[in-house]
Amino acid sequence: WFLPAAEWPKTMTGLPSTSGTTASVVIIRGSKMYVAHVGDSGVVLGVQDDPKDDFVRAVEVTQDHKPELPKERERIEGLGGSVINKSGVNRVVWKRPRLSHNGPVRRSTVIDQIPFLAVARALGDLWSYDFYSGEFVVSPEPDTSVHTIDPQKHKYIILGSDGLWNMIPPQDAISMCQDHEEKKYFMGEARQSCARMLVGRALGRWRQRMLRADNTSAIVICIAPLRERGRWDGDEELVLNLAEGPSYSSPDSSSLPPSRCCTPPLKV
Repeated sequence: WFLPAAEWPKTMTGLPSTSGTTASVVIIRGSKMYVAHVGDSGVVLGVQDDPKDDFVRAVEVTQDHKPELPKERERIEGLGGSVINKSGVNRVVWKRPRLSHNGPVRRSTVIDQIPFLAVARALGDLWSYDFYSGEFVVSPEPDTSVHTIDPQKHKYIILGSDGLWNMIPPQDAISMCQDHEEKKYFMGEARQSCARMLVGRALGRWRQRMLRADNTSAIVICIAPLRERGRWDGDEELVLNLAEGPSYSSPDSSSLPPSRCCTPPLKV
């Protein structure tokens, strides 16, 4: 199914809207984590390899769909599209009829080639539809993966948009969450969620560089067992217990305390 350009929503300047979105989705069922991903938002897992060592390393669960990746470039060019480097950034080209053009597109129509999108996959970039192949040059097809979560080893799951990861590397983000949780639960500091903390620090770095911030959002799931039991009265926190999932198979599941989570509350 394809929506004709004449029916696309309009921007403030009256031109057809061309903005799609990246997406990273995590579904947790028992001990399984299912991940789907398009674009340059991403999912990072915090892993504690040695229970005697407090270090939690960052594992990038997703890979950004950049146009310069050999697989993505080959797919794009195979559909008649192209990739151009503009100001050091590789972008998928939008082959758009000149703005002064009116009427149907013909062979004689002047086509402008605009280096446009810095990701090779996204949802809703209708401009990239190729009428000859019947496919989107900017693909909406996600990469998917399945991971087994062990609450004794896996401590954090961070979902972030590119505005977060452009300013805070994955390992820094995991370390910041670990430090933030320790201060909050052991020193009694203000109850701010890990997600809000990460977004605040990322926005601060955008300001320090005197740059306009890109989309900056985050969800942080803290699945480490609690070392101290306490009340969860923050508006930004939700208590989950992976051990109670119907498919969780750990023999020690009955002895695990609830996990703490920094995601926004669920409204039912």
